[in-house]
Amino acid sequence: MIRAGLVAAAAAALVLGPAAPGFAATTTTGDVSAPWGDRARVEFTWTDRTAVEGGTLTVSDLTCDDAPVYAVVTALTGSGATIPLATTARTAGCGQRAERTLTRVGDAAGIRQVTLSLCRPATGAAGAACVTPYRATNPYGGFGGLRF
Repeated sequence: MIRAGLVAAAAAALVLGPAAPGFAATTTTGDVSAPWGDRARVEFTWTDRTAVEGGTLTVSDLTCDDAPVYAVVTALTGSGATIPLATTARTAGCGQRAERTLTRVGDAAGIRQVTLSLCRPATGAAGAACVTPYRATNPYGGFGGLRF
């Protein structure tokens, strides 16, 4: 009887594989379009509650209106700080793309959220016109049940 139980347990371990020592990394991808027509894409990896690493940020100028466009990715920490992860160069015209690699960021208070903004530089003294239609919440949570 004991032998049959050990054989069954061994068979289950072979089928199911070893238990993971922790969380597996989760890769996230987000695509956004601005109201004026340009697009951006971000891909990165949540490693755990406290870190984001790797990935790329790409912006595409699709409006062909001679207005440059750029994209910005930031991380919001558990302590409320905003950390820049990447900013693309401004595109140079119709059909042009710009790409950047994201920097790794970690924070002991955790990374709550990653945002992607698509921007057009403003003319004159006004600031840039940006939209932030993409917000990814950390799948590992750990912020007292609060989700941002």
